[in-house]
Amino acid sequence: MAHAARGPGLGRTLGVGFLAGFLLNLLGWLGNNFLLGSMWREVGEGLGENAWRDSVWRDVVSFAPDYVYGFAMAWLCVALRPRYASWLGASVACGGFVSLVGGVVTYMGIANSGFIPWKLAFASWALVLGSKLPIALMCGKMLEPRAAIERG
Repeated sequence: MAHAARGPGLGRTLGVGFLAGFLLNLLGWLGNNFLLGSMWREVGEGLGENAWRDSVWRDVVSFAPDYVYGFAMAWLCVALRPRYASWLGASVACGGFVSLVGGVVTYMGIANSGFIPWKLAFASWALVLGSKLPIALMCGKMLEPRAAIERG
């Protein structure tokens, strides 16, 4: 008697989400420092030094969203899987959704407030899209049931 395919457990989903958050932070840091560094430095020059920029809370506020996005991507990969023919389809939908929601809301909101120029907002969103889609694919592959991987 064949058993219905079960999704990954909560522990595995959270572990993949944590890994995804770590990778999003890493890729974001690399992209913001090496690809978009001059644009971010230009924005930062006008801000000057203040207690907030030197506090640990700035780092927490900077790092936390990527972990939230990582957990959201892992959870969405699992939740969307029954609606798609493959983990690949669920992963692409998940990565696109998280990129649109996270990137558009974050960077377009910051640009609309006048904190960063629109050019930097669009470049940052492209970086978000370029990093979230491959990580979502990784999440889908890591969350795919073991039996499906063994069948090839």
